[in-house]
Parts: sequence; C-alpha cells; structure tokens
Amino acid sequence: MALHFFKNWSTWWTKLGVKGRFAPVLLLIAYWNGLQAVGGLKGDLVFCSSVAVVLYYLGPSFRRVYGFLLPLLLTAILYDSQRYFADLIRGPIHVVEPYEFDKFFFGIKTSTGVLTPNEWWQLHTYPFLDLISGAAYIVFIPVYLSVAGYFVFWLSRRGTKRVSADSIRIHSPQIMWAFLWVNLIGWSTYYWYAASPPWYVSLYGFGPARTDIPANLAGCARFDALLGIPVFLNWYGHSADVHGAIPSLHIAYPLMSVYYAFRFGALRVTTTVFFILMCFSAVYLNHHYILDILWGASYAMGVALGFDLLWNRKLKKSHQLLADLKTFPKASL
Repeated sequence: MALHFFKNWSTWWTKLGVKGRFAPVLLLIAYWNGLQAVGGLKGDLVFCSSVAVVLYYLGPSFRRVYGFLLPLLLTAILYDSQRYFADLIRGPIHVVEPYEFDKFFFGIKTSTGVLTPNEWWQLHTYPFLDLISGAAYIVFIPVYLSVAGYFVFWLSRRGTKRVSADSIRIHSPQIMWAFLWVNLIGWSTYYWYAASPPWYVSLYGFGPARTDIPANLAGCARFDALLGIPVFLNWYGHSADVHGAIPSLHIAYPLMSVYYAFRFGALRVTTTVFFILMCFSAVYLNHHYILDILWGASYAMGVALGFDLLWNRKLKKSHQLLADLKTFPKASL
C-alpha cells in the first residue's frame, strides 16, 4: 500500500515538472507564497531566490557560478527566516554568564574596579580605531567570498606552490558549503544557548532579558558618525536575532579563511591579519565578548576540519567506484 502510494505520488510530482526543468520555478513560487503568508515579500529575499533560479536556467556555462553562490543564497534565505520562529523556540537567554566569564578570565583592573575588555575599550576609543574596526566589520562577508572566489575560480586553474590546480579545483567548492554549515550550527546555538551581547548589558543591565528591542549599533555608531552615512544603521535593521551573540560568526568566517589559505597555500598573511583585526573589532565595537570569539573560533575550525574529512572520504569513494568500474569488464572476462 505504502509503496503503491509512493509510486503514484512520484508520478504526479514528475508530471508537475518538479523533477524536470520546471522544478526551480515551482519551488520559487512556493517559497514566495510562503513568505507572503507569514509576513509579506521582502525585496532582498525575492532577489536572492530569483538569482539562484536565473543562474540555474542560464545553462552549463553558469553552473559553476550557480554552485558557488547557492550556499550563500541559502544562507541569506535561512537567516531571515529565523525572524518568524526565533522567539518560539529560543531557550533561556543568558545575560550575566558571558559577562562574568570575560570579567573573571580577561578582566582589566582599574581604579574603579575590574572591567571586561569591552568596558575598558569603551573608555578608550579613538577615531582611527573606529574607522578600521568599523570597515572590517562591514566587509567580513565580502572578504570571505573574495577568498573563496579566488580559490574556486582563479587558483583552481593555476594552482599554488603547495597544491596543484586539480586538487584546488576538486576541494575548493567545500569553502562555500562550509560557510553555510558554520552558519547553521551557529544559529542553532542562538536557541539552546541564547546570549546577550555586551552592548545589551551596557544599555539594559542584568535584569530579565528583553526580546522587544531592536539591534543596537553599539561602537559601530562611531563609524557612521565619522563617515556621516548610516551604513550600520541600515545594515543592523535586518538583524534577525538580538540575543545571538554566541558564537561570533564575525570571527568564524575570517578564521575559516585562514584555514583554507593555509590549506591551499595562498593569502596566508592577508587572511591572518584580517582575522586578528576582526577579533579586536568585535570587542572594541562592543558587539562580542572574548567568550563569543572563542566559541566562534571553535565552530569555524570544527566545520572546516570536518568538511575536509567528509570531502576526502567522498572523493575516496568516488575514486574507488571509478576504479571498480574500470576493472569490472576485465574481471567479468
């Protein structure tokens, strides 16, 4: 009975074109209808989902670009979707513990008592540091995409002194899929260990966590003031979760860039310097505790190493299958 139903369902689904050329369009329409039902269509999400479908239909010559951007587009769509269910599944919000952790392990003694690094830096701000830390905070995703694109589209044809072009071509796609998965694991932490950022403590103290407040610019407001342009004001208006300070994904992306830079033998100095700058910026701008940084770094390394192992295992199985197919005719004779 169940098998018969499955066969009929598959036949109907195939007739609708879901297994054929119309599958992406049908999925796109279903997604837009879902958005409309829960909260209305948003221009950025319509754009992201449309780009994926257009690239798919542009033909084989664009499939590599499609494969490169697909994890990014899925990340954008899944991130925004959290605004519809975050408050329903979030566990207790931790306001005090991250603060006390940093104060205990990294506290700075002053004449007025022990301060967390975040608190100390808010008393020692400088326009130059505001400028470079704010700029780093803006470009952390473009930097990761640039590093990934450099390996996927450029060094996959030229290679490096350490790794051949063929090896980079085979392994480099994992960079973007690792990006998606470090986000998924990071976002899941928002719900089983929701944590308030340091700017929240500065503004609202240690009382019961509030979920009715918008994201705050914190130290990034100084960057906007320097430029006279509401860069961060517009950006943080799209924040889906205020109490998602742990882990710091601002740290996770740059550290994964460092991992792949050493993995493939290029951009090592550039990625390392940017990672160090991002660690400083996260604390200086009052957006993350050092605990958040350590947590994000552990996720980054875990995902990068895990993907390498899984990718190598997958390639090994593929090579073994190819070898078996080549030897099968001889064995059958």
